[in-house]
Amino acid sequence: MEVIRSSPEASSFVPLAEHQSRTPSSFYSGPPVLYYHSQRCKIVILERELLAAPALNALRGQEATNNAALSHDQQDGDEKEIAISGVDTWVTSDKFLLFSPAASTGVSIPYPSISLHALQRLRVPDSDAEVQGLYMQVATPDAGAPSADDEEECLTMTVVLPADAALAEPVERETDTPTQQLYDAVSACSNLHPDPLDQGDEDDGDGPRFVSAEEHDGVFQLGNGGLPPPVDGSSGWITADNMDQFFDADGNWIAAGEPPSFPLGPGAGTVRAREGENGVEENGVEDETKWRKTD
Repeated sequence: MEVIRSSPEASSFVPLAEHQSRTPSSFYSGPPVLYYHSQRCKIVILERELLAAPALNALRGQEATNNAALSHDQQDGDEKEIAISGVDTWVTSDKFLLFSPAASTGVSIPYPSISLHALQRLRVPDSDAEVQGLYMQVATPDAGAPSADDEEECLTMTVVLPADAALAEPVERETDTPTQQLYDAVSACSNLHPDPLDQGDEDDGDGPRFVSAEEHDGVFQLGNGGLPPPVDGSSGWITADNMDQFFDADGNWIAAGEPPSFPLGPGAGTVRAREGENGVEENGVEDETKWRKTD
């Protein structure tokens, strides 16, 4: 979450309708796409969580400076929910932006930091009316590197659009509401910024791993990946279509080169006769592991 000191300008973005109407000259350069924009929104959040995020707390202007002087004990016991009014919301393909013109400050939130977003029904503080808002969980990691046992720190807030918010174009569904469109915009932009792959997800260290042929000019070697090495002369893999080139009807290796040395699954290479009546195979040997046929 980064502080921004100047208000975003609509001219700095490509409107979504314009972006969808033509093929861009490049998918890797050019201004970000503006998926949704609304002025005079409210941010509903617990005050203790707001005080723990100075960049977001600055949206309150001078009030934020006064409240920052609260003691730590007061913050811990304070479950007061407040609403910050007059906040402009920008959903762009680059980042999620909140800006307060009155406070002349805002925040820029990377989409991977938004761990959860959903539609929510709620009552705004100092109001009895129930409204719909965009509920968000935003990660707020500490400056120090977290340990493996640390849980990700996050705050929760809800963005509530003004009562007179209009539908943005294009309208995809007849049941769309402005808040639904805000949710869809955040969903679309979040999909453009998938979470980075953790090193532990790539290789858990259990058992050998293998690389793909494309990574080593067609030669499979031990390394990263998830596939066993191919058999020599197979042009890749042994499949049902080319198995007769490597094994005879009895399961014996007939292809050139050494037979595969990697472990095969249970029962691999075993040749069984066709089963006859009552679990007795055609060679006359009874299979005791099978149930006898009953009337």
